[in-house]
Amino acid sequence: MKKILNNLLIFTIVVGLSSCKKYLDINQNTNSSTTSSPALVLPQAIVGSASISNTYNTNFFYPGGFQANIFGVGGYGGAITYAYSASNFTGLFSSVYDNAVDYQYVIDNSTTPALAYSAAIARIMKALMFSKLVDQYNDVPYSEALKGNALLTPKYDKAEDIYKDLVSQLSLAIKAINDGQAGTVANKVVASTDPLFKGDMNLWKQFANTIKLRLLIKMAGVPALNAYAKTEFAALGTTGFLSTDALVQPGYVKEAGRQAPLYNSLGFGSDNTRAQGQQIPTKWILSFYTLTGGGKLTDPGRGSVIYRGFPSTATNQLGEENATSSQVPPTGFSSWFTGVDANTPGLGVAKGPSQGQPIMLAAESQFLQAEAIVRGYITGTAKTAFTAGVTSSFNYLYQNQSGVVDASKNVAADVATYFAANSTSRLANFDLALTDEQKIETIITQKYIALNVINADEAFNEFRRTTYPTIVNGSANPLLTFASKVSVSTRPDKLIGRILYPQQEFSLNPSNVPQGITLFGSRIFWDLN
Repeated sequence: MKKILNNLLIFTIVVGLSSCKKYLDINQNTNSSTTSSPALVLPQAIVGSASISNTYNTNFFYPGGFQANIFGVGGYGGAITYAYSASNFTGLFSSVYDNAVDYQYVIDNSTTPALAYSAAIARIMKALMFSKLVDQYNDVPYSEALKGNALLTPKYDKAEDIYKDLVSQLSLAIKAINDGQAGTVANKVVASTDPLFKGDMNLWKQFANTIKLRLLIKMAGVPALNAYAKTEFAALGTTGFLSTDALVQPGYVKEAGRQAPLYNSLGFGSDNTRAQGQQIPTKWILSFYTLTGGGKLTDPGRGSVIYRGFPSTATNQLGEENATSSQVPPTGFSSWFTGVDANTPGLGVAKGPSQGQPIMLAAESQFLQAEAIVRGYITGTAKTAFTAGVTSSFNYLYQNQSGVVDASKNVAADVATYFAANSTSRLANFDLALTDEQKIETIITQKYIALNVINADEAFNEFRRTTYPTIVNGSANPLLTFASKVSVSTRPDKLIGRILYPQQEFSLNPSNVPQGITLFGSRIFWDLN
């Protein structure tokens, strides 16, 4: 049998970062420094963030329940046992700091009123990236970080304190944009230099407010932070939240190092080599799309554009290695590509090499609003926000790589069909959720479905925070849990609580890195379960 590297989760980091970090690199000669400016640094930093976001996504395909190994192949090691070490996931840590240095450069060199927008965008993106870091590592260097040779051993800040400062930074960014829009001094951001929102500062404000909403919801569930969060909820103002997908699009093309990261991870490389030859969907995740074999929901609309061969897509239970089976990706294809061939793009998640890279979906924004309304944090109609979230999920998946809904698809009709077909299930029918907790379960379950192999890290964050979608602890049934069948976890759910700090921190910053952290016993501050 072909042997799989035990560091399976790590290779995706290398691939992800190498694919797009160089796309807009301003310094082609690494031995000769280049004098730069915020206008040049900021766009390449945003493209770098897109690549890192996808790396976080791909590294949680297995832990988050979305992807499994194929049958009949061994050697996956820690990737399926969860016996992760300080040598796993290391790129998640270092890549954020590398990226944040760029944003700090923009902030430090955009102190004039004319560059207010550039500084605001850098603050927003820096906050997003640090939030991703905290959500996996908890306490990390923050207040003393990004100082280069001036401070090589920064202290670790409390995760809660970092979250509070991220909220403050986002508020500063929104105020700066508001002030700039009220005056005539701030330079406009040219669409060609903004690979995310093309210079639309209203969208940048809504993006900042949506990130803030995500942070505050997580904080509000912690008793000691609830009062703080509620005060900040009241200060969200009238900025509004994202109702459009946040897609980074610098002009990805089918060339080595220039393809969209998500397609590069799930579809094909620029040389037409398939990206996923020994990974297939879990039985767990497919159960949210087809009732066959004891599934939970029926969703042929989204299922058929995400998975090749749906509903008969090959699946496995994570950790099943030795059974003789034909459960492998279609020959020459990955399970997540539904186009005709490597040169003919499709729909779904792996659309094509030129698709935009999602860093936050409109669907997530709307599900966040729905939860905040149910919990009384903001005003509005929860069902309306919930329905908008499901609709936005269909809308994104039905788009081609150019961002246009395919002519063969009717989003409104298929959403109506989806709700009708699942009218007896509380996982889709919001009206059947009679208590607030049942409503939260419905919202988070649909968010989990919407983030499937798009933002898998955030889907797993939400599971840890809320315990939804519901699993049966210790079950061996792959439809009742997404835990690996060979998990060595000591937790009742047989999953991980967090990941470990990278070995480099114990080598280079030993006096500051927190000690005694464990995979199964330690948790992120917002995880109280």
